[in-house]
Amino acid sequence: MEYYAKSKEKVLTEQEMQKVKKAFERVISMLVGELTEVEREVLYNSLNNLQQKEKQPQKTLRDHIKETVLCAKDFFEQYGDYFTEKQKKLILFACEYHDYGKADILFQNRIQKLNLGKELEKEIRNITMIPHGHLSTCVISKEKIEEKIGEIKKEDFKVLCTAVYHHHDREDDVDDNKFKIYIEKYYKPYIKEFLNMELKTSLRNRSNTLFANNSIGQTKRIEDKAWYQYLTIKGMLNKFDWTVSAGFESAEEFCDRKEKQLKKSIDERLHNQYRPMQIYMKENKNQNLVIIAPTGSGKTEGSLLWLNGEKGFYTLPLRVSSNAIYKRIKEQYHYEHVALLHSSSLNTYIEEAKEESGLVNYERAKLLSYPLTICTVDQLFLFAYKALGTEIFPATLKYSKIILDEIQAYSPRVVATLIYCLKTISKMGGKFAIVTATFPPVLKAFMRKKGLVEDKNYLFQDFTNEDQTKRHMLEIRNEEFDIEELAEKSQEKKVLVICNTIKKAQQLYEQLSEQIEEVFLLHSNFLRQDRELLEKSIIQFAKEKNKKGIWISTQIVEASLDIDFEILYTEMSTADSLLQRMGRCNRKGKYEPETSNIIVFDTKNGRNIIYDKDIYDRSIALLKKYENKIFTESEKTNYINDVYKEEEIKNSIYYKEIEDNLNKLSDIKVTNYDKKKAQEEFRDIRSIAVIPYETYEKKETLFQEGVQFIKSPNIGKEARQIIREKFLDYTINQTIYYRTPDNIDKSTIKGTNIHKIYAEYDFDKDTKKGRGLVIQKEEYNYL
Repeated sequence: MEYYAKSKEKVLTEQEMQKVKKAFERVISMLVGELTEVEREVLYNSLNNLQQKEKQPQKTLRDHIKETVLCAKDFFEQYGDYFTEKQKKLILFACEYHDYGKADILFQNRIQKLNLGKELEKEIRNITMIPHGHLSTCVISKEKIEEKIGEIKKEDFKVLCTAVYHHHDREDDVDDNKFKIYIEKYYKPYIKEFLNMELKTSLRNRSNTLFANNSIGQTKRIEDKAWYQYLTIKGMLNKFDWTVSAGFESAEEFCDRKEKQLKKSIDERLHNQYRPMQIYMKENKNQNLVIIAPTGSGKTEGSLLWLNGEKGFYTLPLRVSSNAIYKRIKEQYHYEHVALLHSSSLNTYIEEAKEESGLVNYERAKLLSYPLTICTVDQLFLFAYKALGTEIFPATLKYSKIILDEIQAYSPRVVATLIYCLKTISKMGGKFAIVTATFPPVLKAFMRKKGLVEDKNYLFQDFTNEDQTKRHMLEIRNEEFDIEELAEKSQEKKVLVICNTIKKAQQLYEQLSEQIEEVFLLHSNFLRQDRELLEKSIIQFAKEKNKKGIWISTQIVEASLDIDFEILYTEMSTADSLLQRMGRCNRKGKYEPETSNIIVFDTKNGRNIIYDKDIYDRSIALLKKYENKIFTESEKTNYINDVYKEEEIKNSIYYKEIEDNLNKLSDIKVTNYDKKKAQEEFRDIRSIAVIPYETYEKKETLFQEGVQFIKSPNIGKEARQIIREKFLDYTINQTIYYRTPDNIDKSTIKGTNIHKIYAEYDFDKDTKKGRGLVIQKEEYNYL
């Protein structure tokens, strides 16, 4: 009997194909004017490919195992120096044995419909199949391993068994007696035939795993050394297995360690003339670093030079920022071996796709295959929750360097996760560089508590004093915004107003609209397509030399948009947030202010609800000494350091949240979280996609036909993504703080995760004016 690795690919019947074509044509007709040329081409190609699709040869189990081992061997030719000889041998052994469990007759019958005879078919009809990873483990022999790789410790054998046993996230809920019967009847005779040799099976190997994936789970503490070894073996096994299963031969798309193409390109562009921060990062390329780098210090180039051709990950807080760095590296440095990875990066690959499918590039990015990946942190750090299926991340970071840009922009919960994970990465052999405009001393204190000590585990350097640009002079007012003053200033300058809540921004917009024409509003409660239109508009407004007028916004402009206004009026926030806002005014230091260009209003709006009241109060109290004079970059560093002194803020919610989350992560046991739950926890998902009811009424047919289309069998992933993205263009992410508001449908639109919201939506695409979604309750306006 031939043994196969996976099911045959389904090919549509003529009748099924006609249904798909009809759904396709209806959707295309409803998206006239909304699809880009590339999107139209991808959709039509998807249909053509479906019509021309033929059955692909079914891969044998023997071939899959062989290819997985070859993939691992090829990888070690490039990155083997990051692994011990023992680790390499254990990984290769895991690659060889991981799918032996697929010789199970129930598995083979499921994927190739065997003629087993009536008696056996009837017998297995009600038998629950045991996961193949669990069966594979039972043929692993410590003696066989030692024949191949030499003597190993009991702990190494347990790590290997665990990696193979749990190489898929499957529940471990079969008792030993049933497991033994299953092996004897449905597995042992067939694995013997597959390998053409007598093979002992050992039920004891189940107890040789570090943990069980059931209600009992991990009952005793796993020592760090064993855990890091497990992450390495399991993570690399997954990497090679998933690479081959996806149809690729090599785990790494390109290795830049010898040629150092990106480094050479940066050297050429800078003409080998480097700023102090860049020189420091070049000279300390083999060290972990924490760098304070102000605006204009060349931190992006410094960070990329620090990589020095090694595999790297460049993380940023926001997708918009990630997109900008990705584009910059491709266009300015002509470096093609760079990937983009975040929740909507497939769209970028679709738009870029020429002869090659954008999906191929996206799949390679998800497998962490590129020498440089630009991403958001949620794509890498889920392994803090010890969820099965996340081991590939620390294993890949073991032989990589990771850059964390603007760590101060993250919430306390995410900061705790990053610190926890940096400790793991450092212990496993990876390198990190935190490059940030501000680095509150309390973060250094928490790093020290987790064993990351300055001058021992990383080097710290502050380059703030290198920037002598005089950008800002501030004034503090204990009052509300002066509408007359704002209207008057908008006739002379580019004015930016930042409010702490959407409701406040909308009220201000309405008041100013009665007095002036050039006033615009941007916040997160616009339809996605309208928000994108407004973001492009504010960027263009800021760039136009002689443009005058006023834009009103919220926290969303603090870090995501590259804008530069002449004067900023802002409500008071916490120190880190305030400095981010100040970075939207005179960003490039085109002039030295003689009068205040930063006007701060201490309205208390959002204090204790959006912002930690203790940090808010310290921020305003310590800001006052910098009033009515040039606020230098070094003074800004001193200011943030004073606000976030560890001994002064130990009772604040901010401090306790970091501390509590670090303790929580330390106490998490394996299998407490699955991957989905870990994603929700890390991203702090408390938002839902909503569509205003009036908008839904206009687009109801598109949603109905679109859902039918994407549910059709064998429709390409790219085509599905395009249609889903068109749905999301009409939605708003609505954060849920306590409970779902009464004006939001509890149920979703069929076939989607989108809810209808019964609220007024006000926006004119032609004039780019309007209030967006108008919600009366203040509790749902903190966005």
